[in-house]
Amino acid sequence: MKKFLNKVLELTGFKKNTKYVGKYINDANIKSGVYMSIVVIALELWMIIRTLVKNVIPSVQEGNPFIPTMFNMSSYYFLMTFVALSMLVYSITYTSKKINNKTKLFLNLGFAILPIFQFFLVFIEKYREGREVNNILIVILYVFSLLYGLVIITDSLLRYRFKKEIQALSIVVVTIFATILLAFGIKVSHSDFYSGKEIMCYLTMVIYVACLLIWKPYVSVAMIGTIFLFFYYLLDWTIPHERNAFLEGDIINYVTFFISLTMVCISIYMQRLDEAKKDETLEYIANFDTLTGIHNYQHFVSEVVELKDSHNLDDDEYIYVFFNIQNFKTLNTQKGFAEANKYLINLSKLFVDCFGEHLTARVSDDHFVTLTKVSTLKANLEPLFDAVYNLDPDIHLQLKSGGYRFNKSDWDVRHSVDKARYAASIYRENYEKHYAEFDKSMEDEYEAIQYVINHIDKAVEEGWVRPYYQPVVWADDKTLAGCEALARWIDPNKGFLSPGEFVPILENTRLIHKLDQAIIEAVCRDIRRTIDNKLTPIPVSLNFSRLDFELMDDAVGFLNEMVDKYDVPKDLIHVEVTESALTDKIGNLNATINRFRDAGYALWLDDFGSGYSSLNVLKDYKFDVLKIDMKFLSGFKENDKSKILINSIINMSDKLGMKTLTEGVATPEESEFLEAQKCGRLQGYLYGKPLPYEELQKAIKEGRYIISNKKD
Repeated sequence: MKKFLNKVLELTGFKKNTKYVGKYINDANIKSGVYMSIVVIALELWMIIRTLVKNVIPSVQEGNPFIPTMFNMSSYYFLMTFVALSMLVYSITYTSKKINNKTKLFLNLGFAILPIFQFFLVFIEKYREGREVNNILIVILYVFSLLYGLVIITDSLLRYRFKKEIQALSIVVVTIFATILLAFGIKVSHSDFYSGKEIMCYLTMVIYVACLLIWKPYVSVAMIGTIFLFFYYLLDWTIPHERNAFLEGDIINYVTFFISLTMVCISIYMQRLDEAKKDETLEYIANFDTLTGIHNYQHFVSEVVELKDSHNLDDDEYIYVFFNIQNFKTLNTQKGFAEANKYLINLSKLFVDCFGEHLTARVSDDHFVTLTKVSTLKANLEPLFDAVYNLDPDIHLQLKSGGYRFNKSDWDVRHSVDKARYAASIYRENYEKHYAEFDKSMEDEYEAIQYVINHIDKAVEEGWVRPYYQPVVWADDKTLAGCEALARWIDPNKGFLSPGEFVPILENTRLIHKLDQAIIEAVCRDIRRTIDNKLTPIPVSLNFSRLDFELMDDAVGFLNEMVDKYDVPKDLIHVEVTESALTDKIGNLNATINRFRDAGYALWLDDFGSGYSSLNVLKDYKFDVLKIDMKFLSGFKENDKSKILINSIINMSDKLGMKTLTEGVATPEESEFLEAQKCGRLQGYLYGKPLPYEELQKAIKEGRYIISNKKD
């Protein structure tokens, strides 16, 4: 029953609309003003031309002056033309976003003055001639035209001054325009009816008015009903009864026309209401965060851009502040997504309370941003840090924040926010500090990060990223067993970039798979080149990280594609999987690891013992080679425990059917020890640094490396 009553209230228009829906319907009325004014202009110009040919020219031929005669005989038509022209310009400037505010002002002032000018011209002329204006409809027509021009001028000046639309005045403008149309229609049709003609002008103008003022149904019914009753009784009171041609059939047609027009207006209203609700939903999604209800990042950016364009803000007066909740994933894990979402909703309210709603937004996840005054920042931040902790004291959550000073020369708002984000990450692991401001000391590091992010695609495309090959030798005879492909970046602008400069950046920004895919293809291309040059190819091991399995659509499929593209024997490709990849989401990787083996590739476990060791990895997966991390050789001479651990790992691997390789071999003593422990392969600076392909081939040609004939 309640649902039915709500529907009835909506159909009749008694249900209150939202502010957005009300504005949407009002704007639709103003847009209708464009089409209505064009029609009126066309009709009035036609009447002016008709009057010119039929009445003015004969009168001029009789000796009367042209301009006064033309003006007297067509004054109503000129007035309606001026009114319609000003409405056309007003409607266009009100709805257009491409016309600047100053141009809008000049256009509206220029055209709104026309009906005002004619008002004074007509009444001055009649006063000069000593004639009174007795017809109330003519008075209404001209007085409302004067008022109409003044309201447009007032609205235009206020819009220009305050840089926003004033909805109430726009409603007044459209209503007065409709009143002028109606007064003109009643005046003309009253004269026509008195002369025994039809009331077509009145009916036409009523249609224009009804379709121009699409308001709530009960308002439309009341408005149109009042108009029809007024005109009916106007004829009844002013036309002699013996000449009144309003017959019973005409009354029926008159009432039928009223009902039909009312239903058309209601139908248009319901259609606009439905469109407004759909548009409101889309508008909300586009500008608000659906979880917290505060503005989203897109809206924040557009608001700041508008603020920069419309206000003269001083540099350093405002500051971007980026917020990140440290340890938020723990809240998700321990209390579930529902509680985590509730926390974010409460947190967003704190941000709005501190910084206001218009320039505060949720960026994503547990990240927020605001643009606030520097002078009030400290006072707002201190209680905010405590409040964030108190929202859930059971889990040690901290709010990390970073600031970047507003500068009107910074054209990209997102770029400025990224700098604030970077500052927020500086004290990520420091639980005593919560806020850092972006300064010159961070600039170089930030620019280096941005350079890698912005140029990774070009680096891949132009071949700046390439593999360097570090030799791997057999422990017993030191012949070349193969190489590990390691990524290097030789930049035309920055020079040689070490992996420590670009790999962490690509991992943090989840772009590392682009680098690894480029290295895989380059290795396959180099092996093909070796074979084509009638040289002896050597096996190469390729690294696959945890992120590769997550970010590549199909890691196995991509490797197969490159091997097939360059016709590389699969026994020359060894797949190295980092141990950390296998200790995270083991179930998801199990099938992929098995696919590598089924495809014919040797599988190596990389970085065993690097800090993520889990013996379950050795239990759950079968590898051909286990690579012992170089950390085990740290303090080799002083720490006998390293030797015991290495010996145990080699023995364990042998029993599990895996061969061994130790990384980071730097001294002959380490090499001798590993050989004595039966470690199969050795890799490290003792046997060579990573080399570009050409230098590796040169070293082989010169006999510095002897390619082994051994097979795994």
